[in-house]
Amino acid sequence: MNPSINTSIKGVTSEQLVDDLKKVADDARTLLNDIGSYPADRFNTARSQIEEKFRNVKSKVDDMRNGTVEKTRHAADVTHRYVTDNPWKSLAIMAGAVSVVALLVRRR
Repeated sequence: MNPSINTSIKGVTSEQLVDDLKKVADDARTLLNDIGSYPADRFNTARSQIEEKFRNVKSKVDDMRNGTVEKTRHAADVTHRYVTDNPWKSLAIMAGAVSVVALLVRRR
């Protein structure tokens, strides 16, 4: 993951999400290592705690995904409106960008 990218959607950053996933994985690993020595009631309690942590992380992932989808749709709508409202200006910008790319490719 690129450390310079800090995506934050609904108050959850990608770094927080990764940290939460690591904690859940560590807890699950500890549970699996100690499973043989757990009495049944303690095992059920630990299992419930791990399941709750997985649900929390899944919820955060879903929130980030939904936020990303919302942002992408908004950007697409804004772009569509701009191009529809300013077709010639959009065409000029695109032609300029293609020209710049062509010049860069041609120099190589």
